[in-house]
Amino acid sequence: MSKKKFITMQQYSVLLGGHIETIEEAGNHVAPYFEKLDEAIKSDGISKLSDQEFVEIATEFENTVEVYQDVVGKLNGMSAPVRFIGAHKNIQQLFTAYTSATKMMADSLDTKTKQVDLTAFTQSEKDQDIYLDKFFAQVRRIFTMGTK
Repeated sequence: MSKKKFITMQQYSVLLGGHIETIEEAGNHVAPYFEKLDEAIKSDGISKLSDQEFVEIATEFENTVEVYQDVVGKLNGMSAPVRFIGAHKNIQQLFTAYTSATKMMADSLDTKTKQVDLTAFTQSEKDQDIYLDKFFAQVRRIFTMGTK
């Protein structure tokens, strides 16, 4: 049985920072698609989106979910400095929950009928806000503790 290798705070910070950068890039990339869809929902204008636009939005949502699922796998495979193991577990759980909420939003889009399950979409949006805020609060806590 092999022992789990623990890493230094500096190594951990570099790895975690890279994953956070990936998360932020994916979020920034999908944001315009979300805004376009959100605007269409609020103005009761989903039918005004072309089929191609709706499929493009749905595809971007799915691509973002895939990026997030990849990050979940990487977070779950990461070691953490001994004093941050518990905090790292929290990060894993929060980002996994965030990814599930993001998938709920992607799944709320039906490209065949060009409809949005508004209940799932709205709940997903609320859940994403909660989990992402908690995730970044935990990340800030780790980086703050790591500099002490």
